[in-house]
Amino acid sequence: MTAAQLARPAQAADLPTVSVIVPCYRYGHFLPQCVESVTSQIGVDVQVLIIDDASGDGSADVARGIAAQDDRVHVVVHEVNKGHLTTYDEGFAWADGAFTVLLSADDLLVPGSLARATTLMSAHPEVGFVYGRSVYFVDQPPALRTGPGRPHVWNGHDWARKRF
Repeated sequence: MTAAQLARPAQAADLPTVSVIVPCYRYGHFLPQCVESVTSQIGVDVQVLIIDDASGDGSADVARGIAAQDDRVHVVVHEVNKGHLTTYDEGFAWADGAFTVLLSADDLLVPGSLARATTLMSAHPEVGFVYGRSVYFVDQPPALRTGPGRPHVWNGHDWARKRF
């Protein structure tokens, strides 16, 4: 499969569904940009769940404000902090899309990333997960690289050996 085929968005009638879980603890100031990076994705039908883990800093209000503007965004607010694993598990239990993404509140998706990932996974049902290159930044994300990427499908054992 070529990079151009991976970048081509699906037709409206057959959009893959993607559930995106966004755990948040004191990262409300990042939420608007994070959620926008998800809801602006083309070629997929997204639903977002922001789970505020008792931040106490106004993050829950930011999340509720985002959800009030977009019916694809849902919010759960914990009264007491439950920690990462319980919060992730809660999100995974909610997710009902054909594909699921766990995206930290201080992370962003690049345009088209979900369409490319779901296309790759649909073409290779043996694939368990997909990821892209990480770009680290402090205040503003750097300019996006454009142009074709080079997808690689690895055997899980080979991938783990290379990484660990």
